[in-house]
Amino acid sequence: MFMLDGESRGFAKKTVEFYTQRLFPFLRYCDGAGAATVADLSAPLIRAYLATLQKRQKAGTLSSATVHSYARAIRTFSLFLVREELLDVSPFSKVKMPRLESKVLPALTAEEVQTVLKACECERDKAIVMLMLDAGVRAGELCALDAGDVDNSGAVTVRMGKGAKRRETYIGARTRKQLLRYFALERGGHPAPGEPLFVSQKGGKRLTYWGLAQVVRRLRKRTGVATLAPHALRRTMAIHSLRNGMNVYTLARMLGHSDIQVLKQYLDIVQADVKTAARAAGVVDNLL
Repeated sequence: MFMLDGESRGFAKKTVEFYTQRLFPFLRYCDGAGAATVADLSAPLIRAYLATLQKRQKAGTLSSATVHSYARAIRTFSLFLVREELLDVSPFSKVKMPRLESKVLPALTAEEVQTVLKACECERDKAIVMLMLDAGVRAGELCALDAGDVDNSGAVTVRMGKGAKRRETYIGARTRKQLLRYFALERGGHPAPGEPLFVSQKGGKRLTYWGLAQVVRRLRKRTGVATLAPHALRRTMAIHSLRNGMNVYTLARMLGHSDIQVLKQYLDIVQADVKTAARAAGVVDNLL
């Protein structure tokens, strides 16, 4: 019922997969604990299950973010049961959410970006890196782009954003030039608006998420930039945009965030940069 409710509300494929991956292990745990019906769900049962996940976190096999995501899925499921009048009170109401470690990885440095771009063996890979750095798109969003989604002004229309939300982001002149090089040298000219923006090197079919992951994996191995990943490029775009003076609310719209909660972590990094610069260049300390 919960999954059908999600489908009827237009959950994106990734959202359905998230709840499937997070809820079914919990249901198997309930079955093993003798909780066979909705009425058997309780706060102690949920706490016991989260405790097993936190043991795995301490062992290093799960991150705090993963444990937190399991708890979020169970909380949403519990609220659904109340909304459907299958339970009077959510069994999660007396459960505290697991602590989420506020660990924010740094952005790629200018030197690392140059190293990655020099290591690209084809025009396509270089265009991919530059577009992700400029537009801040997610991996799945990049793979879903068609040639017609990028116009001559640099506007990029993300039609298949997270939560099936449509938004617009932008790329600069250098990235647009690199896209044209890719089209001219490796695609036989500008693709039609409905054709994929990026295709596989062999076969010419739309680049998949796993194909993109292989591109990034090769670049990481070739360059030694250990933090290189699709999301690292998105994070680099966010942090450097803030450093360059972009308004945090504008950045949130470009990245497809409904609020600025996630971006506050990046703001902390940028504010730390300001504090370091101010200490290094303090007028009184340097003059006297």
